[in-house]
Amino acid sequence: MLISESRVERLVVHRVGNPARGEPLQLSHKAIGVDEAVSALILDGYLKGIVSDKKKYQFFHETDLNLNEQYHYTRQFFRGDVDLLEVSQRIAKHLYARSQHPNIAAGDLLVILFSGLGEADSPQRALGVFKAEIQEDFLTIVESGEVFDISHASGINPRLIDKGALILENGPLLYAVDRQGHEAKFWLEDFLQAMRVPDAGSSSKLVAEVMEQISEEIEDPLAQVRFKDEVMTLCKTVPEVSPRQMGSMAERYVEPEQIGRLFDSAAENYGFALESDVRLPAQGMARRLEKSWSKVGVGHGISLLLPSDLSLQNVQTVKGDDGELQVTLRLLQRNG
Repeated sequence: MLISESRVERLVVHRVGNPARGEPLQLSHKAIGVDEAVSALILDGYLKGIVSDKKKYQFFHETDLNLNEQYHYTRQFFRGDVDLLEVSQRIAKHLYARSQHPNIAAGDLLVILFSGLGEADSPQRALGVFKAEIQEDFLTIVESGEVFDISHASGINPRLIDKGALILENGPLLYAVDRQGHEAKFWLEDFLQAMRVPDAGSSSKLVAEVMEQISEEIEDPLAQVRFKDEVMTLCKTVPEVSPRQMGSMAERYVEPEQIGRLFDSAAENYGFALESDVRLPAQGMARRLEKSWSKVGVGHGISLLLPSDLSLQNVQTVKGDDGELQVTLRLLQRNG
């Protein structure tokens, strides 16, 4: 998404409290323009801070996308059915209704109309929805003749986005961020109802994490080594792999139901699920797994850190009458 030619057209500010604590919703009744200095801060902070492939999401609904309130309201605006003030008020009311969790803080809601995003020959508009929950303190210097004074003020830092969304005119895609998401996930799940759009990096990381968890489920250290070797050999000999391939390989070592459970758990943690036949870069997967799989368990709570050119071939354990434990390892040095 190109943003170099973007502009701030107008904005509206509302104040959204937490109804569970009796805090009100204070709606503005006017959309305002901004001067060049404020516009530059918004573009450099809010806009640049949210446009990233790692923050790309898409609206969803279990039955009909048009029943997603945020998607429905913004489509109305982009079609010209409502103006900026009205859509901002609808967004603020929807946010207020979803702000019942005790950990949700009150804050200022900025609804900003951007234009000029994307390619020069097909620019599009976007609605920025940013909630500022934290007021930052700063000092200002006041000059009066030959006297310099210092004063205190507080305000919003647009370079630190507490909660934000950039909703694009074309399609159900958006960019979103929630810096306080570990406390209450309402911004993405309840307010926006958005799912993360996976990229190659995040998808590979998800599958690699599942493979790591599967290896930990294999109790026999030699079987665990065989599983790791098979996965690494595949990843180093083909250009792409799929979750289905990796899962099929793992079924020789753990139950299919366990594999499905681990993939489901990873999907919930990452905020997206992968198609079983999606193609992922195998070399990137191999690099991720090599770093984590250098640690090899040999039983009795003992683990070894092996370099990538050594493979465990056999483990023999002898326990003496005096409690002494003798562990004999046979290692194989790989070629290349």
